[in-house]
Amino acid sequence: MTMVRIGDVWDRTVDVLRGRTAILIGIALLTLVLPGIVAGALGTVVPLQDPFIVAVPLVRLATLVLLVLGVLAMTAVASDPAVDRAQGLRIAAQRLLAALGVLIALVLAALALFIPAGVLFRLSGATLSGAGTLDMSHAASGYAAGAGLLVLLAALLGLWLSARIVPLFGIVVNERRGFGALRRSLALTKGSTLKLIGVLILYFILTTVAMLAATMVSGVVARLALGGDATAGVAFVVAVVRTLISAGATTVQSVFYARFYVAAIEREQRMAPLA
Repeated sequence: MTMVRIGDVWDRTVDVLRGRTAILIGIALLTLVLPGIVAGALGTVVPLQDPFIVAVPLVRLATLVLLVLGVLAMTAVASDPAVDRAQGLRIAAQRLLAALGVLIALVLAALALFIPAGVLFRLSGATLSGAGTLDMSHAASGYAAGAGLLVLLAALLGLWLSARIVPLFGIVVNERRGFGALRRSLALTKGSTLKLIGVLILYFILTTVAMLAATMVSGVVARLALGGDATAGVAFVVAVVRTLISAGATTVQSVFYARFYVAAIEREQRMAPLA
């Protein structure tokens, strides 16, 4: 059985990033960078007080929706060389509700994976502090160990599922599917799961290291430039840098996922006469 070659997908990803740089940057600036900067400014350089504090979660929700819109647009652009920025954004707007519905279903499924562990943690006597940290000092060891094992299993299952839905947005955009995109995604990733898991782990490591390094460096530089007392200004600079790193990583990820979708479709078409 012919498999999707991840090396070829990376090569095509690089080709798209080089050939369609201006289009991708334009989409990223509009849907990822600018909303992220606005969200980062709230509470730092733009202090909020009651009753305007309610604007923070609304802005964050809008930022998340724009993120999904941007990923859909970049997926359309990376999937079809005939799609430009305006067309990509138009396609993304048309498929936004379908994509949000699928994402909500995935979030609910992810939460459900951790419910058994949460129940065991509760039975163990562990408590959650006001700061959001888990206090295990009075927890029963048996329940706690079982809960920890369930968390590990849920995380591994989540990683497996993440690999199996790599072409999800490619399907939503190009095949105009809704919840049916989930089953279709499982079919297209058959035989490539382990390779995709490796890609996801590598992506996570590189992104985390880049984010931590950029945050530390930008924080130090901002303190030197603005002064140690400019807490809000330093926080805003760090937020901007984090937004830029995140936007770049999201762009690369979106293009890779789109090119994997295209490669999987090409494999499926090659195998069709043999079925």
